[in-house]
Amino acid sequence: MSDTGEERNWVLATYGLFLIAPASSGLTALIGVILAHLRRDAARGSLYESHYRNLILVFWVWLAFMLLAGAFAFAGLAGIVLSLMQPWPVKGFGLYHGALTLGLLILAFVIVSIWYYWRLLSGLIRALDDKPY
Repeated sequence: MSDTGEERNWVLATYGLFLIAPASSGLTALIGVILAHLRRDAARGSLYESHYRNLILVFWVWLAFMLLAGAFAFAGLAGIVLSLMQPWPVKGFGLYHGALTLGLLILAFVIVSIWYYWRLLSGLIRALDDKPY
């Protein structure tokens, strides 16, 4: 097992990479999850192992949500565009469904963003206090 001070620094750096990930289009989260996977074995049995598990979970949930959100956004936008291309009297019928899809997507994005930052900030605070996640 490596030095706990060094492992603490790795955990804090990984949390930092995750926290700035939305501003970097997720690239730093990808680097962070690779670090978490690589460092998890070195931290096995220490309090930092739970932090790496948390970071890995946050990344994969975030990635799954983003892929699903992209598919729903595409479907919602396609529904809006196709409804505007229809002749009268059904013109705009799909506009409601497309707008509803995009509205629900925005709500889901807000909820997942709150969850994302809650997990990261609570984990960061626990890591700074030398407590397991």
